[in-house]
Amino acid sequence: MTIEQVAKHLRLQPQTIYKWAQEGTIPGAKIGKEWRFRKRIIDEWVDTSIHLSQAGFDLMLNRSWLQIRNSGIANEEIEKIIAQRWGKGPA
Repeated sequence: MTIEQVAKHLRLQPQTIYKWAQEGTIPGAKIGKEWRFRKRIIDEWVDTSIHLSQAGFDLMLNRSWLQIRNSGIANEEIEKIIAQRWGKGPA
């Protein structure tokens, strides 16, 4: 993808993509005088940015807690596992 195509895909200005590319903020490669990007990598970069955001982290944490709670493990056992994981000994 070109800078213009990435900008259109992300609904941003081409100048923003160009600046990010120069700064190394967005994954891309300069081939000769032109910047090039892979759509798959740009989409992964966006997904990762969302996951690393506070809202994304909270969503993953809530999903994990739901999976643990629905696993049938007793609350006391969950608390014991958490305490052992962080070196606090038995709960």
